[in-house]
Amino acid sequence: MASVSESFGWFVFNVAIPLLAPFALLPFAKVAVFSRARGNGIVRRSIQDGQLLWAAIPLSASACYGLACWIDQADGARLGAWILLGFHVLLIVACSVLVLLGAMDAYPRSRRNPLEANRILRSSVFLSCMSGGASALAHMGWIANAS
Repeated sequence: MASVSESFGWFVFNVAIPLLAPFALLPFAKVAVFSRARGNGIVRRSIQDGQLLWAAIPLSASACYGLACWIDQADGARLGAWILLGFHVLLIVACSVLVLLGAMDAYPRSRRNPLEANRILRSSVFLSCMSGGASALAHMGWIANAS
């Protein structure tokens, strides 16, 4: 089995950075004097239309590839890997549909009340966390069974 530091390193570089890197430069938007007024609520605006899902889709696709390789090379029971593979395919489909709906709803929402509940925002955060967690679970299971 992989060591804790190796597993943590994999998680940081393959899950945490792709999901959190888009937020890394957002605080710098408030530095410039001309954009301070527009900087309020920048984190919410940057993900409100499902943009975070663009990071979740490749995470699940990468997990699908890893699981498919493991299924191809493994001996014995593979039911858990097939279930995780199917779950990742469902996540990819759900994320893709939400990206489409977020893009279609972005302009009409910009003309409505900005404090209105945004289901796409909450769903995108939830699905992105699910994708990251399931990717880590698939990788840890694959590593544990590969060694």
